[in-house]
Amino acid sequence: MLLTGATGFLGGFLLADLLDATDARIHCLVRAESAGEARERLAGQLRARNVPEHHMSRIDVVPGSLAKPRFGLSDEEFSDLSRGIDVIYHCGAWVNLLASYPILRGCNVSGTLEILRLATRTRRIPVHYISTMGVIPAAREAGTGVSGYCATKWVAEQLVAQAADRGSPTMVHRPGVILADSRTGLVGKSDWFVHLTTASIRAGCAPDHPGLLPVGTVDFTSRAIVELSLSRRARGQVFHVIDPEPLPFRSYFQGFADAGVDLPLVPFDTWLERLRDLGDEVPRSTLRLACETLRQMIPAPGQDTAGPAAASAHRTPPVLDSDYFRRMLAFLNRDAVLPAQ
Repeated sequence: MLLTGATGFLGGFLLADLLDATDARIHCLVRAESAGEARERLAGQLRARNVPEHHMSRIDVVPGSLAKPRFGLSDEEFSDLSRGIDVIYHCGAWVNLLASYPILRGCNVSGTLEILRLATRTRRIPVHYISTMGVIPAAREAGTGVSGYCATKWVAEQLVAQAADRGSPTMVHRPGVILADSRTGLVGKSDWFVHLTTASIRAGCAPDHPGLLPVGTVDFTSRAIVELSLSRRARGQVFHVIDPEPLPFRSYFQGFADAGVDLPLVPFDTWLERLRDLGDEVPRSTLRLACETLRQMIPAPGQDTAGPAAASAHRTPPVLDSDYFRRMLAFLNRDAVLPAQ
């Protein structure tokens, strides 16, 4: 099989879960200067998830870039890769909620097109496309516009749908806001929601927002995708890989309060002012990101995010109790994401 995005947060969990659930060799497309550098990055992902090092023997590194034709491979290498795999998990993308569509198009749209070309190069290979809940109308209409990132994912979904119409076996998985690992508290430190969370903890308050979050812990999301992908009955479908019950924005921050962090909810403008008072502790990009994502990424109350859910994979979402938030806080403190108390 081929996996893209394995050096990312969700992609690293997919790599670990695919190693656990199958006995397949996994080709990982990794943007790196060398195969050695790529292997070390993948090994780091497995170490962070407590996966035994010997599993690296089942991983074949493919140095390349989604933004390049044939990923930068020669025509022969591209054909050989197609002949050597029997399924594709396309999780790779440039996730940047502030960048425009033209900037992200090469990696996110053209890269998906290259994946589909690979999938039909020598025969029809099943493609599992990891999208986002941000593509659905409810999420797109929640704010004043569509982020460039969500637009690229929507266009890429249309390419996958067109391939399916032409007979290619495909499946689309739409995660929501991906939360910390329920077992260890591991977070994606470059994730917009983690930036919003840590900025709020530094500011000592959280924005009082009425929205509902379509969420899933990263371990739940990854395992559900793998289970769904291994079910032949699910071929050709689109799945919303989220907890069936949306998480109120206010309840998320109440979880930190229950875990011992004083985070009163304040009006949005007051929260922004508190962040500005922190100066260089909170980069300007975080401020802008917070404004944009709260407008565009969080469905307002009453908006429907329902759809085929990961619960159909017979997996119960983890409970987001005070112990869960304590584990997340412990990880953030251990990794020096938060200032020393």
